[in-house]
Amino acid sequence: MAKWYFSMIEQAIYKSYEWQKMMVLAASFIALSSLFIPVELRANDEYSKPIHVVFAPMQPVFQVPAALPKSKPDPALAYPLKPVSIILPVPKPALSDILPESTATVSEMIRVQTNTNAGTETQLTLQAGEGVAALLHRAGYDSASIVAAVDAVADKASLRRLRIGTKFQVTDKGFRFSIKPGQDIFVIYYGKSGWIALTALRPTESYITFFQGSIDGSIYKAAMAAGVSEAAFNEYVRILGFSVDFQRDIRNGDSFELLYETDRDSFSGKFISGRLHYAGLVLSNENLGFFRYNGANNITSWYDENGNSAARTLIRTPISGARLSSSFGRRKHPVSGFNAMHKGVDFAAPYGTPIIAAGSGLVKEAGWKGSFGRYIRIRHNATYDTAYAHLQRLAPNIHNGSRVKQGEVIGYVGSTGKSTGAHLHYEVMVNNRQVNPMTVSLPNGQRIDEKHLLAFRKTVASIDRELLSHGTVRFASKDNFNTNR
Repeated sequence: MAKWYFSMIEQAIYKSYEWQKMMVLAASFIALSSLFIPVELRANDEYSKPIHVVFAPMQPVFQVPAALPKSKPDPALAYPLKPVSIILPVPKPALSDILPESTATVSEMIRVQTNTNAGTETQLTLQAGEGVAALLHRAGYDSASIVAAVDAVADKASLRRLRIGTKFQVTDKGFRFSIKPGQDIFVIYYGKSGWIALTALRPTESYITFFQGSIDGSIYKAAMAAGVSEAAFNEYVRILGFSVDFQRDIRNGDSFELLYETDRDSFSGKFISGRLHYAGLVLSNENLGFFRYNGANNITSWYDENGNSAARTLIRTPISGARLSSSFGRRKHPVSGFNAMHKGVDFAAPYGTPIIAAGSGLVKEAGWKGSFGRYIRIRHNATYDTAYAHLQRLAPNIHNGSRVKQGEVIGYVGSTGKSTGAHLHYEVMVNNRQVNPMTVSLPNGQRIDEKHLLAFRKTVASIDRELLSHGTVRFASKDNFNTNR
C-alpha cells in the first residue's frame, strides 16, 4: 500500500514538471514570432501604442436632500389675474341725518307731514292690563282705524313690551309715544296712503358744568352739596377709583373738581345722557387729574395730562359710598370668636348696594360657597383674581364662565353665609395667594399712542379754556402733577 502511495506522488511530480516545461516553450515561441513581423506593420499597429492613463482629481461628494412633498397651491392662483375694483362699505350715517326732528305737539308733526290740521290733542296713560288698542278705543278711534294704526306701528316697536304708565299724546289723525330717551314714535293718518309710523329725534340741549368743592367728612356729601348728580359722581369715583382708596386716602380739607356735560330734552327738560370730561382730586400729598379722550373707533380712555393711562388692572374699592369696616390681617372673628387671619377687607354698606367688577375677566365661580354665602370669583389674567362674598344676590348675567368688564355691576351687598351684617368681603389674589387689596401694587395701563398725543393735548387745552370761561383753573395743574401711587 505504501509503495502504491509513493508511486502516485512520483507520477504527480513528474506531470507537473512536464507542464512547466510546456509553459516555458509557449512563452519562448511567442517572443520569437514577434521578431519576424515587418517593421512597418509594427509601426502602424494601433495596438502597439503605449496607453497613457490620466486620472481626474477627486471631487467632494454631495448628498442630495430627500425630496419633500410640496405644499398645496393656493386655489386662487388657478383663476386668471384680473384687476378687481372693491367698493368699501359706507360708514353708518348719524341718526340726525336720516330721521326727522320731533315737534312739541302731535298736531305740528301732522301739519308738517300731511299739510292738514288735527283736532284737539289729549294725553292718555297706559293702564295695567290695557293694550294700545284699548287705549285708542278710549281716545275715540273706530275699529278699522285701530287695526290699521296698530299694524303700522308693529315694525317700529313691540307693543307687548310697553310699560304701564307710558304716556300717549293723541289726536283724531295720529298719536305719539316714546320707548327710548330722545326718540318719539309718531303714527299718522296720511289719507289715501293709510296709517304710517315714523321715528323722530327729540331735540336736545347740552350743558357743561364745572364743579369744585372742599371735602369735610365725606366726599359724597360734599359732591351732592355742590350740585353733582348721582350719575356724574359714580363716573367720577370709577375713574379715580383706580388710584384712590376713597375709604382711607380722603382727608378733611382735600378738594375735588369735575367737568360734566349733560344732555337734556328740549321739550321736557328731562335728563337724557351725560359725559364726564375731566376728573380731579387734590389730596394732602399729591394731585390727581384725568381727561377723557375718544380715540380710534370711539373707544373712550382716560389719561393724565402727560398721556399716562388712568386705568389699572384692578379697582381698589369695587363699591362706592361704603365704609371700610374690617382691614386685612389677624383679627377676632365676629361670629366664631377665634383669632384668625382675615384674608380680605370688608366694606359695610346698605343692603342692595351695587358691587362692580374690579377688573375685566372671566367668572370662575358664581353661587353659594359655604360660610362666604353667595360668592363670585373672577380671573383677570394669569396673575390676578378677585373674590366677592356675602352677596344678597348676583346680577342676572353672572354665572360660571361669563365674561365681565371692569366697572360692570356683578352683584348686590347682602349678609349671606357666616355674617353679622350687610357688607362686602373683598379679596385680591396674586398667584392664588390673598394679599391686602388696599396696599397691593397694581400695574398701570398703557400710555397713549404717540399718534394720538397731539390730538389729546388739544383736548386738554380745550378743557382748560372751558374752565377759564367759568372763571377758574384746575387744581391739578401741570406744575405739581404727580401720579406715582
